Amino acid sequence: MEVLGNSIEIGKKVDIIEDGYKVKAKGTYNLEEFYVELKNWFDHMGYAWTELEYKQVINRDGSKNLEILWLATKKIDDYVNFKIKLNMGITGVNDTEVKLETGATVKRQKCTLEIKSGAWIEKDIEVFKGKFLGKYLPQLYEILIRDRLKDQKETLYLEAHKLYDELKAFMMIYR
Repeated sequence: MEVLGNSIEIGKKVDIIEDGYKVKAKGTYNLEEFYVELKNWFDHMGYAWTELEYKQVINRDGSKNLEILWLATKKIDDYVNFKIKLNMGITGVNDTEVKLETGATVKRQKCTLEIKSGAWIEKDIEVFKGKFLGKYLPQLYEILIRDRLKDQKETLYLEAHKLYDELKAFMMIYR
C-alpha cells in the first residue's frame, strides 16, 4: 500500500534488544532462589512465561551443566505482544556448603551463570484478516498508532533492562 507516495512495510517482529545480549558471572549461588526470583520478576511485570527447554548433563567430574530456555510474553493489546527470551547456560554446577554470618551452614551451588537474552515486539497483523479493507488496515493502523508504538518500544527496552539489572544484582549478591 502506498500512503502519500510512501510504501509502508509492516514487520511482524521488531527487535528492541538484539538476541544475544549477555550477562555472565562465576560464583557461588542459590540456584533455587535464582529460579524463583526470575519467575517472580516475570509474574510481577505481567509476563506469562514458558520453559521451552530444560537440559541437564552430568559431567565426568560429577558437576552438572544446565541449559534452560524461557520465553516470556506480555499481551499489550490485540495487535502488540512484548517478548523476552532467556537462554540460561549454567555450567560446572557443584553443591557446596557456605557458612553465613549468623553461623548457619547452608547449601549453595558453585557455577558459572551465562544468560543470553533478547527482547522484541511481536505484531499480530492477522487481527485484520477478513475485515473490510483488511489488506490495508495494518498500514493505516501503523500510521494511526505511531506514537503509541514508539512508547511501547521504549517501555519494553526499559523493562528488559530492569530484568538485566535484576540478574546482575542477583549475581553480585553472592560474590
